[in-house]
Amino acid sequence: MSRMPVLEVQNLVTTFPSRHERVSAVDGISFALHSGEVLALVGESGCGKSISALSILRLVPKPGRIEAGSQIRLAGEDLLARSIPEMRKLRGAALGMIFQEPMTSLNPVQTVGVQVVEAIRLHERLSADAARRRTEALLEQVGIPDPRARFQAYPHQLSGGLKQRVMIAMAIAMRPKVLIADEPTTALDVTVQAQILDVMRGLQRELGTAILLITHDLGVVNQLADRVAVMYAGKIVEEADRRTLLTAARHPYTQGLLRSIPALATHRARLEEISGVVPSPHDWPAGCRFSTRCTQVFEPCTKQVPESREIHPGHTVACHAVARDEEKRCATASAQATSFARDEQGRP
Repeated sequence: MSRMPVLEVQNLVTTFPSRHERVSAVDGISFALHSGEVLALVGESGCGKSISALSILRLVPKPGRIEAGSQIRLAGEDLLARSIPEMRKLRGAALGMIFQEPMTSLNPVQTVGVQVVEAIRLHERLSADAARRRTEALLEQVGIPDPRARFQAYPHQLSGGLKQRVMIAMAIAMRPKVLIADEPTTALDVTVQAQILDVMRGLQRELGTAILLITHDLGVVNQLADRVAVMYAGKIVEEADRRTLLTAARHPYTQGLLRSIPALATHRARLEEISGVVPSPHDWPAGCRFSTRCTQVFEPCTKQVPESREIHPGHTVACHAVARDEEKRCATASAQATSFARDEQGRP
């Protein structure tokens, strides 16, 4: 894995107007993504995951805007300094995108082959025949049977799984540095979902593409991600490698998510739910935004925004309760070490 991130987001703030002021749908998130890595951005609906993806692509719908001080860098280049025409050239080339609903993303009156050809010729000067051959090769690469015949098919003639494969073919046509996949398996049955994940895993290994996976499904995360960033109410509250996050999560929100997933909580007699709902950006709670739903809340939680701190290498958490527990643990360890040193000095 390269030392320099292929995608680096720092202090990203994306706002929308409300009645009296602008409100932050994404509020100061930071993360880095390296070549060949899959980073999953997870959380409940409304937490800001998709707006984060649209911000990276510079596709935030008006009147939303990315605020000054935000940084988005692709292979070291500042995307926020790019003009709109320059961003159009980057999208689909250096930045690929798999949207959530393939049926609404594909043109119903054009064959899927024509649409993939257009995506290729938008970025590369190829003859129609060369673009068609490239398209058929891409359709085969993503596991579409009989790609020559499927080239002539219209979207309504394909199953949901095949349409999603077409979207993946379009997204990887120019071998992008970063592929953003927004809920790529939503509305697909379990068998097709597994097939799509296998396709993405194979492409990641083959092309070395970095993948930003936007999802609420921790089962999908368990199958595909290398690292996980958990988002709540516009902020990242915990980040760790997949194994650590799924087995040793520390933030109360992450722990609540894990307890509510059947595949990850099979030893429990019944699933648990997180009470309440994600607050609206128009009415973020003071202090920690999870404080209105948290079972571990204490006085600082309702007054101070918790800072993200590294509790182990690569594992960061933004939580007052975790910070308190870590301080107690460190104090106990220090006291034990001091006591041990004194005992050693007193030995004859």
